[in-house]
Formats: sequence, C-alpha cells, structure tokens
Amino acid sequence: MSNLLTRLPAETTESRTYLLREPGPIGDKLIRSGIWCEHGLGRHRADPTVLARLVPRLRSFSPDIVFTLDHHNAMFWGRLASLVAGVPRRVAVSHSTGRMDNERSFTALDRVLMRQTDVVVALSDAHAGYLRDIEHIDGDKIEIIENGIDIELYSRVDEHTVSSTRLGLGIGDDGSVVTMVAAIRPEKAHDALLEASRIIITERPDLSLTYLIVGDGPARVELEAKRSRLGLDGSVNFLGSREDVPVILGLSDVLVLPSHAAVETLPLAVLEAMAAGVAIVASAVGSVPEIIQDGWNGKLIAPADAVGLSKAICHIVDNQRETERMIENARETVRRRYSVEHMVAKYQTLFERIAR
Repeated sequence: MSNLLTRLPAETTESRTYLLREPGPIGDKLIRSGIWCEHGLGRHRADPTVLARLVPRLRSFSPDIVFTLDHHNAMFWGRLASLVAGVPRRVAVSHSTGRMDNERSFTALDRVLMRQTDVVVALSDAHAGYLRDIEHIDGDKIEIIENGIDIELYSRVDEHTVSSTRLGLGIGDDGSVVTMVAAIRPEKAHDALLEASRIIITERPDLSLTYLIVGDGPARVELEAKRSRLGLDGSVNFLGSREDVPVILGLSDVLVLPSHAAVETLPLAVLEAMAAGVAIVASAVGSVPEIIQDGWNGKLIAPADAVGLSKAICHIVDNQRETERMIENARETVRRRYSVEHMVAKYQTLFERIAR
C-alpha cells in the first residue's frame, strides 16, 4: 500500500487514505511516509456509523476512484460509502483465495457490491481463476497486477547490521539459518517446520542448522509448547513480529513457507527472500508455482509436508553450486516481474484508464 501511494506521480494523482480502525504497522508506515491518512473511522468491526463518517469525507474530497484494499470491512464500507457519495468508479483488491474452513472468501453482501465494482484486481493468473471460478466474479472485471517489492531494500542490507543482529540472536558463524516469515496462523503450517527440523536433527546430525520463526499470532503458545515436546528449544527460535525483516533475511540461508493449500495467494515473504538472495522452499499452493519453478529458482514441496520440507532444506545445504544458481535465477525473476516499479506502473495505467 505505502509502496503504491508514495510512488504514484504527484503531478497527476491526489490521494487520501481512510482507515477504519487504528493505524497498525502498515498505517504507521503510511503516516511516516507523508501520506494523507485519517484513521479510527469505525469503533468496531461491524460499526454502521462508519457510513455517516466516510460519506461526507468522500463528498468533500470528490475522488474519481475509490480504491478498497483486501479486508472485508474496508471493501464493504468503502464501496458502499462511495456509492452513496456518488463516486463514479470503484476498484477492489482482494488478496484472499478462501479460508481454511471455506473455499470462498466473499459474503453475499460482498458479491452484491461486486456488481457495482468496476475493476477487481487479482495478484496472479491462479488468483484470477479463483475469483472467476469460485467467487463467480465477471472475468471482464478482473485485472491482474502482481504485488511488487522494493528490491533495493532487500538486496542491499548493511553487512555490519546483519552481523550484529546475528550476534544478538546468539547465532554462531558456522552452520546455516533457516527462516520462516509468516503470521502464526494454522494455514501457514508452522508445525511442518517444527516436524521437519526434528527429522533433520535425527537423520542429519552432521548439519548445524538454526531455525528462526518471524511473526506472531494466537497459535504461537501452542507451537512453542510443541517445540519443547520435540526437544527443539535449542535450535528453533520464535522472534515474534520484527521491523527488521530485510536484516533477518540478510543473515538467512533458506526461507521456507510450507503453507496449506488454502488462502496462500502471492506471498510477499517469498518475493522478499528472492530479492535478498535467500534460497526458497515453498509449498506448491496458490500462486507460488507461478513464482517458483522447482529446481530452477527454488524448491517446491507438497502443502504442509514435513518430510518433503526436510529433504528440500538438506538438498539446498548440501548442493551449494546448484543453490547459488537457483538464488541468481530467483533474483532475476523478482527484477523482471515483481519490482515495485512494475506494480506501480500497472496501477497508474489502470487508474488513468478508468478515470477518463
């Protein structure tokens, strides 16, 4: 979001951002970036008075387009308010491909509002197929714009900072670091990483590996208990949420994402690790196979497959020359398809086209 709003040309674009709740990490980043931002428009998730606050603001600003991003509440209230306020165009971006307990993401009200939405942005071919075939969105309304990342942020991390962070985490100079960056939710399959690390310790005692889990969530306590039951307290480290993910990736050798088949759309963690020069092991779900070609720029495994994950990690560590080739191919993939400049150019073209 901040990457997009801070890079749209100021001479042709004026934007205002409305947040229903408190800013949070993303909102704080927007504010620090100098983006006009108002927050706290809703007192709770189903607060109907949001409409009374948002409609007058939209009428006063009189935008050509209302752009709603991902979260159900933001998409619902933003589009409804835009209709009441008479905003001519609506663009919705959904990052979802279902839930663990339901293959559909949208409610009946969401689908009603889709009829009044001019463009629905998908993140990949697979995501577009999901929106068309599962959510039954008109294919003519779907436009693919891949997520983009600031490649320089991940490819040029200060080595002194990396070294001091490594030292602060108690990681020695020998061995390899395996990292997982993801919110701790069931669909991300953190337990597969715990089980894989137990397999490696048992079957490959010659390998010295440290495991870092970056992210937080309600399942963390349960996972930490499982870590202890498996005897992994000395090798698996839960770091919680971190502001220095580029640095953590800078000291990592392997990035893993063993997600279940549900809800994984276009994971930014994979793109960021590719830009940082970290080898990738990810499950072949969602749009991941559009990013990673197995054996060429990373390794693909079955969803939540602990055995497959353990084998892929060992293969990467054991085959340095092949791994270096995959890393370079991954860097080229990100430069060619997933840069923030590429993403912003596509959005700018979209906005200019539908605002006419």
